[in-house]
Amino acid sequence: MDTKNNDTLVDRYLAAVSELLPGRQRAETVTEIRSLIHDALDDRSKAEGRQVDGEMEAEVLKQFGPPEKIVAPYLPEKYLIGPRLFPIFIMVLRIALPIIAVLALVGYWVGVHQASPYTGTELTANILKSLGNTVTSLFQAFGNIVIIFAILQWTLPEFKSTAREKAWDPHSLKAISQPDKIKPGELITEIFFTLVGLIVFTFYADKIGIYNNFNGQWSFTPVLTSAFYAYIPWLDLLWILTIIMDMILLRRGAWKTSTRIYAIALNLFSIGITASILTNLQYLYTLKGALGELGVAGILSSVLNQVLIVALVITIITSAVKIIRMSWQLIKGRDINLMPLNRDGS
Repeated sequence: MDTKNNDTLVDRYLAAVSELLPGRQRAETVTEIRSLIHDALDDRSKAEGRQVDGEMEAEVLKQFGPPEKIVAPYLPEKYLIGPRLFPIFIMVLRIALPIIAVLALVGYWVGVHQASPYTGTELTANILKSLGNTVTSLFQAFGNIVIIFAILQWTLPEFKSTAREKAWDPHSLKAISQPDKIKPGELITEIFFTLVGLIVFTFYADKIGIYNNFNGQWSFTPVLTSAFYAYIPWLDLLWILTIIMDMILLRRGAWKTSTRIYAIALNLFSIGITASILTNLQYLYTLKGALGELGVAGILSSVLNQVLIVALVITIITSAVKIIRMSWQLIKGRDINLMPLNRDGS
């Protein structure tokens, strides 16, 4: 048992059970299971004539089985996305779908342009088309998110209900107050959006641009220059390494020295790429020839340039803060490990 934490094995067990349960039945179910465990501990304590300790808790919890097993009667037997991943799945939907809806609407109305004012019929038709296009985009995004989470559900043992059935040890439960414990929701979200960026810029970078519909004729003007395409392999490498790191963290469940060093190196790599993009920003995209009929290309380019500069600077600062925090945790952990023991061994 980790002596750095005051929580007992029972506390950790109930915390793990709570994570697997839907919010509506969480409190009641955890209370019921807690009562069953305490009753079992009391019976064993009386039978053996000794106080409840960590080893007794471990023996009783082995009889109850892993958290996934004890919550099984309270959950549907079959599912595409399990109870541990489902709250994260809902969170990603709440973040991604509104953004996709806005982008779909904006993209449609930017692309549809005509010189004369719309008639009532044309305006109604365009509104219906934009809504239909948005609904289609939302369904596609929803399907892709479901597929990604289904893959995670069935490839990562941590999210499978049968993963810990064999040779389960209560001492393997994560400490509630463990400072290095990861947040699966944040990692899953990062994996999803990183994967989206990887797919878009690797396979559809040539489709990024301005779409116009003038007098029924569609035209497309790319905004990314050949100079930007030179960065795509480096961005792909950065995103792939990020996904690998997140997958490792999901499997381990906590930060380790090796993953902290990995994260520091990755953030240094990110700063290097971002700084290079920031330095050469004016050569990486162009709005020349785009939105020419609207006469706002110059104004839009200036605004977009400022927005991109701010975003890139924030990215560099965020990466630098992560490096400082990770380095501090490494130094702090080393100091703890090198701290001499007292004579009593404490």
